[in-house]
Amino acid sequence: MSLLRRYSAKLCRITLGFAAMALGMAIAKQSYCLSPWNILNDGISHTFSITIGQANIIVGLVILALDLLLRETFGFGMLLNILLLGTFTDIFLWLNRVFPIMPKIQSVPLQMVFCLLSLILNGFGMYLYMSARMGAGPRDTLLVFLTKHVPLPIGICKLAVEAVVCFTGWLIGGEVGIGSFLYVLLGGPILQFFLHLFHFDVKAAKSESILDTWQILCRRKQPEAG
Repeated sequence: MSLLRRYSAKLCRITLGFAAMALGMAIAKQSYCLSPWNILNDGISHTFSITIGQANIIVGLVILALDLLLRETFGFGMLLNILLLGTFTDIFLWLNRVFPIMPKIQSVPLQMVFCLLSLILNGFGMYLYMSARMGAGPRDTLLVFLTKHVPLPIGICKLAVEAVVCFTGWLIGGEVGIGSFLYVLLGGPILQFFLHLFHFDVKAAKSESILDTWQILCRRKQPEAG
């Protein structure tokens, strides 16, 4: 496969992945089941009168700067994560305002149904993004750094970070619903389901850093198989 076709396919997977995740995020916003990081984004959007997508981009850039200070490597996938996910989220929410397909859901049973749909879209989108092997997102990279330097399991680190993020978002006006707790409980298992379904081994998959991609494009390095 030529490099052009290889990276075109990767870009398509990443773009479709972020579109699916953004659609899931828009559904979550309408059904009171925002994830912890999106509760923070929602709070920031209310505090500074910006969109939730713009808040997502700003938070991503701040964490990217922190990752750089901590000397963590990152790939083009992280940059696309920061730019595309927030942009697509704003587009879907704008479309829903122009064409009011999905109003705010007040019924708790319906909230659970749409929260599950949101989780499925998010899990599938994350699989597509991860399977492109172009690097982790800024939040995941920060989590990897913590697990390297804090004597705690990754699950505990993730729970602690998301608890702080969720509480901070709630303090500044972020929307927390019953579905938000469902997001925390089921987000991981649903992602694992898609990884297992498509036989994608996260531990065995080596992601490209920006330097790796540059060297491959300059023909100084051979791309990894897969």
